[in-house]
Amino acid sequence: MDDYLDIFGQQTFTINVQSCFCFPLPDNSTCPQIIDTLNQGLQRLHTSFPWLAGQVVNEGSGHGDTGSFMIRPLENEGQLVVRDLQHDPSIATMNNLQRAKFPISMLDQNIPAPRNIFPDSQNESAPVFLIQADFITGGLLLTFVAQHNAMDATGLINIIHLSFKACRNENFTDKELRDGNLPRRDIVPLLEDSHTIGTELNCYMVKPASYRHPSDSPEALRPKCPWTSYKISRRSLEALKSIAMASLPPPSFVSTDDAVTAFIWQSVTRARLRRLDLSAHSTLMRAVDVRGFPMRRLVEEPLGNIAQQLWLALSDKSHLEHHTSAIATFLSRTADKSKFTYGASIDTTTDLLFSSWATLESSCFDFNLGLELPEAVRKPRCNEVGGLTFLLPKTREGDFVVEICLRDEDIEELRSDVVFMEHAEYIG
Repeated sequence: MDDYLDIFGQQTFTINVQSCFCFPLPDNSTCPQIIDTLNQGLQRLHTSFPWLAGQVVNEGSGHGDTGSFMIRPLENEGQLVVRDLQHDPSIATMNNLQRAKFPISMLDQNIPAPRNIFPDSQNESAPVFLIQADFITGGLLLTFVAQHNAMDATGLINIIHLSFKACRNENFTDKELRDGNLPRRDIVPLLEDSHTIGTELNCYMVKPASYRHPSDSPEALRPKCPWTSYKISRRSLEALKSIAMASLPPPSFVSTDDAVTAFIWQSVTRARLRRLDLSAHSTLMRAVDVRGFPMRRLVEEPLGNIAQQLWLALSDKSHLEHHTSAIATFLSRTADKSKFTYGASIDTTTDLLFSSWATLESSCFDFNLGLELPEAVRKPRCNEVGGLTFLLPKTREGDFVVEICLRDEDIEELRSDVVFMEHAEYIG
């Protein structure tokens, strides 16, 4: 195993991606069968996609050079972690989780996840893919974790789908085998050697840190930013899209995803106005797009105009392709890739870092465990990063759950915002 990750996998953010499936477990006598099914599925997955059995390592780094990220064999470490927490009184029961509607406040990553999103130590091994099965009173928390250099959220959901097929002993298609094992080193096309990268990537360039006196403790200065979660029902989703479309001339189009994203961005900005100046600027950062608005305009603009701006940013495929290639080209030409990060220009006091999993199907995976379909799919609570927001995969009922990390005072304002709470139910 000697797989060189693609150029986007050469960035220095050594973090993990998590997704937790919450299953009711009426009879704990089936636990051995569940473990056996997961083990056999993992073996089939590794046979067909050997790189999933490896770990991400960095090689060749030194002064002014961040080296290369590769996939190497992972020795003497199981990739299925099983824990019996049924008699641990500190762990919520499935009944408690169900009654509370699976809030992020009750699903800290230290319980269901084998690796934290932000690793506790850079010396910690970085498996490409891990599964953890936690048996709690009345339920099973099944968590999948992937190393972010190897895949993003879309990649993780695709691997979870392949795990679902492996646990059911279904054959992988030729396309799944081909796409899942593509050599990745040169998979992203670069611009011509003669092309000069202009100012288009300036917003991603890390600026030198200003001097901080040793007595200025960053922890002491940083405000608390708890995580909270909200449910937006299918009926509210339809209403938000109708509101967005009503403010636009035909034949304009916005997706439900963009309408909800605009609604959340606008609502969070309103909540923050109590402590910020109206002349401030707010930026929404998504994986493929950075959009900015003056805060006064953002809170006063019709929802449809904001949603349309988000949609237009993604509708120009030629621009997106060039932009993606420009980033890949810059990274390929730069030895020290720590100079580049998507969040380089983000101000967590005003901006929103938005990750949408809304279009990723996951609530229909039962993994052949002899259980019903998962009652909830959640991203466990991670470190506090102000403004970080996750729009989770749509539920079987057609609802969205959004998880937001905000200051206490902003949460209070958001929960008292009549417009926001008309369409969002606070979960916790």
